[in-house]
Amino acid sequence: MPADRKDVWSALLSTGHELATDAEYEHGYRREMRSDMRRYVRFNIGNEIYGLSIDNIVEISKLFSTTLVPRTPPFLVGIGNVRGTVMPVIDLSARLRLGVTEKGPDARVLIVRQRDETSALTVDRVVDVLPLAPDSLEETPGGLGAAKAEFIQAIGRHEGRLVILLDLQSVLDIEHLITATTKRGARYE
Repeated sequence: MPADRKDVWSALLSTGHELATDAEYEHGYRREMRSDMRRYVRFNIGNEIYGLSIDNIVEISKLFSTTLVPRTPPFLVGIGNVRGTVMPVIDLSARLRLGVTEKGPDARVLIVRQRDETSALTVDRVVDVLPLAPDSLEETPGGLGAAKAEFIQAIGRHEGRLVILLDLQSVLDIEHLITATTKRGARYE
């Protein structure tokens, strides 16, 4: 053992306190994680907290420039190009019928993949990645009705707050996107 390491060890022993063994140290810092935990990216739209499964998220980016596309619904911001991949950019606030929110400096773009298609969703702020156990998830409350709950996969509970977990397939429903743009004079509400 080198002299300086021996001196540190001697100094620690001379304090009179018990020192942890390697096994105790390892045990104290090992964290067991449940194997059934699922991870969700938690984000804000307005004052509400939403989440999407991390399995669907390719990357999180700052806002980038988009090109408007004529005769598209108001929630479709346009199309964007990220490293050579052209994708639709959807304002998630407008898509969820929460109105359009002003995007501040914390706004981010969630680049998601659903059935080999890449899309971008704008959100007001990304909070964190949240692990949730299946037993902390609840079904969508029945009183909401099908139209209002169409984008909700489940409701999660974390530290006393509700997290609305979105159903990405419903949010990116291409048939709905096409229907909303082909009806003459139709307005998306």
